[in-house]
Amino acid sequence: MAAAAETAAIDRRRIDPAQFAARWGTIASLILLVVVFSALKPDAFATSSNFIDIVNQVAILGVIALGLTAPLVMNQFDLSITGVATLAGYVSTRMLAEGNGGLIPVLLGTLALAALIGVANGYIVGYLGISAFIATLAVGQILNGVVLGYSKSETVMLGIPDSFLALGQDKVGPIPVPVIIFAVVALVLWTFLERTEYGRHMYAIGSNSEAARLSGINVRRYALIALSISAVAAAIGGMVVAANLGVGRPQGVGETYLLDGFTAVFVGAATLRPGVFHILGTVIGVLLIGVISNGLSILGVATFWQLIIKGTLLIAAIFLASLANRTAR
Repeated sequence: MAAAAETAAIDRRRIDPAQFAARWGTIASLILLVVVFSALKPDAFATSSNFIDIVNQVAILGVIALGLTAPLVMNQFDLSITGVATLAGYVSTRMLAEGNGGLIPVLLGTLALAALIGVANGYIVGYLGISAFIATLAVGQILNGVVLGYSKSETVMLGIPDSFLALGQDKVGPIPVPVIIFAVVALVLWTFLERTEYGRHMYAIGSNSEAARLSGINVRRYALIALSISAVAAAIGGMVVAANLGVGRPQGVGETYLLDGFTAVFVGAATLRPGVFHILGTVIGVLLIGVISNGLSILGVATFWQLIIKGTLLIAAIFLASLANRTAR
């Protein structure tokens, strides 16, 4: 028995290459890329201003990806973010440009509208039993149509107040406001998912929804919560996009961030806690995408290579997470 116990202890101490790669590979890749790009372009890449620029460039993506993390924790997809982000950016800029409310009421009203859309998504998925992938894809298409009809395909370009533009263009000291918004959203969602009963229930549902239901968790209600979080985050991202560009675009806002958003979240699921979607992982995934895009741009690498690398990164992240799960079993 003593020999068996000693053998088990040795097995526990033995490093599993697959588990190690899945847990630490993303962070190691991020550090390696920073070192390589810094060595190749020290004057352009390895500067404090460029590092701030990297985070600023991915701040909007980060906000949207953080929102996507909530439903993915429960193994649900939200593709309606394309329509929600576009709707929020357009409605908020048009309301302000036409003088239909002050900044705070318009922002809160837009977020409330997004939350209602999330509740509608959650009801369709949780109570009507329709696949989240199909339901949210359809809702996103509906919202895109609504925005085009409401706007008559006209972009809001004039009359947007400076107080709104500050959300996407101003700085607090050396830190751009979008970076601050990204950090606040990350902190709030990390606290919600990791330190509250609601978050623990969402993880339980994602692990085994039937077991969670039998333990007394209202699984259907949590679909409303998760998809509302995703919709509100997409709305914040859409408004920051509009503030950053200084225009309210009636189409094509959310689509820009859809693939990169899912890439960041899935890369995050292959970080530290392989196979589990979590906020810290998503933040690391977003930063990895930002470093890759910024570094390759500084090196003058063509855009099509950046797209190829991001797609490859997504496949590799999913493979490593699934490999780690198989090894753990």
